Amino acid sequence: MLRASPPSTAWSLFTAALLLVIGLWGAIAAGVSGREFMDDLDRPLPALAASPPVVEPPPNAPLAQRVVIAIIDGLRLDVSRGLPFLDELRARGVDGRARAQYPTWSRPGYVNILTGVPPAFSGVRTNRYRGAVRLDSLMDRVRAVPATGTARRAGFASDYDPMPRLFLRPRLVPLNDVDITAMDEGTAEAWLHAIHTDLRGDFDDPRYAPWPGGFRDAAESVVAANDALAVLLIGAVDAAGHEYGGLEPEYKAAAFEADAALRASVAGLDLTRDAIIVIADHGHTDGGGHGGLEPTVVEVPFILAGAGIVPGAKVDVELMDVAPTAAVLLGIPAPGHGLGRAALPALRLAPAEATRIAALDDARVRANKAVVDRELRGERTARLGKRALRVAIVAAAAGLAVLLAWWLRLRGGMRLDLRVIGVGAPAFFIVYYTLIGVLGERFSPSLLPDRGHIALELLKYGAIGAAVHIVIGWLALRRRLELAERLAAANGIAWLGLMFAMVPAGLLWAYFPAPYVEVPSPRLLVFIPAVKVAIACYAGAVALSLLLEVVVFFSRAVDPRVRVIRLERAIEKARAQADRSSAGGRGR
Repeated sequence: MLRASPPSTAWSLFTAALLLVIGLWGAIAAGVSGREFMDDLDRPLPALAASPPVVEPPPNAPLAQRVVIAIIDGLRLDVSRGLPFLDELRARGVDGRARAQYPTWSRPGYVNILTGVPPAFSGVRTNRYRGAVRLDSLMDRVRAVPATGTARRAGFASDYDPMPRLFLRPRLVPLNDVDITAMDEGTAEAWLHAIHTDLRGDFDDPRYAPWPGGFRDAAESVVAANDALAVLLIGAVDAAGHEYGGLEPEYKAAAFEADAALRASVAGLDLTRDAIIVIADHGHTDGGGHGGLEPTVVEVPFILAGAGIVPGAKVDVELMDVAPTAAVLLGIPAPGHGLGRAALPALRLAPAEATRIAALDDARVRANKAVVDRELRGERTARLGKRALRVAIVAAAAGLAVLLAWWLRLRGGMRLDLRVIGVGAPAFFIVYYTLIGVLGERFSPSLLPDRGHIALELLKYGAIGAAVHIVIGWLALRRRLELAERLAAANGIAWLGLMFAMVPAGLLWAYFPAPYVEVPSPRLLVFIPAVKVAIACYAGAVALSLLLEVVVFFSRAVDPRVRVIRLERAIEKARAQADRSSAGGRGR
């Protein structure tokens, strides 16, 4: 049976260099993959967008001359109660509840409200989405020329986010051939190219006014224009939620300010002939954040008042039901890619008309659901076909890593001391995943307290874990004065830690490969980038730890005090062996 060689200086240095190379490669690959994770979630051309919209005949005569959809970004349902203007609208109309659909970020919510397509199928799953939405929208239906031959208009006002950019439409050229992110480059050439790009907005009168008083000024102008549809977006509540959290006085104060601003902005509405819908795209956790499925994030107000509304009706809807509800109020077809249904109990309709609209909604939803179901079946079949091969590759790579460790151990380049690696190797992962679980909203996308990249948010936990790993590794090895033995033990910690990091990453690659046709569950939406960040951070910690050990190795190699201590220990060891030998000789 082959025995491990005593720790070798040359082989320990070789093993340290090899692990550094492997770790740096893993860090770079994981870093790139982690950076692209949010982009991989978004899908510019989902199956629905590639299919023709199901455009129904106009369902009914208009119930209202115009509809205002006011989106108060980030407003929780519980905080919305007690706001003076919203409560007045509730008393006059419908006090309903809507559920935001996962992932509960802003841009996916905007698209869901205006198209009736939830994030899972719209392709807009994150706030990093930079393309143009190719789904049929409420604005498309408003602007379509009806049988009377008179097209209507759609307006927009906000001081927060240029939502119209999400809804660009090509004039002549296919949208595939147009770069709508060119202006983000900030160069003169990009700006010159942008002004000649042949696109138009889906809003006829978009007003984006990011300056003090801008929202009220822009909203009053849009409402005064008497457009059939006006979309108003208020961002102050969401900004306060991110900065302070969903229970703090500053968040509630922002909600009161938004309530007052909305009252002033829609003062020109005549609710005997016009209708208003107040909705939020998501709520906020107590700590400030959204994206997951926490009740305070998912549940948002759904308030309807004015012409065509049944006061006191009880409604409980999904966010995707807003667009078809507004369409019925305007007497136009619902957006043709939508998966939502009109909130019929809240609308003043004759029973026969309500039955007809429900049937039209059912037919549209069935047709569109068949499209998305077909896409999902195809993706799952393709994924199953690749999964066995990928799992085999991961198992083979793990087996090779074990053989490599065994070979290096035989040559004295690695020491697998269970007492040392049992303390040093898991330290990073225990600290890292515990921090995410405790401070990161229990593995929910709502761990983001700010509008950022989830991998960057996880990086701060990784940095803490890396620091702990370096300290624990140092403490575990500090009493080892034999230089080759100390470096070989450090190599054992590094190897096992890299196995802890890379094997889960390989299994995620096998089971949940990018790009993501299906949105990962909330836990996976955090765990997938968490593993990628873990590799990057752990590899960095390995590099620093091994670099520190190499520095210690060479510093002690030339330190006469250490050489004297090592010599004294060698003498003591030799004496002990001699004493045992002489005792054995006397026994014979």
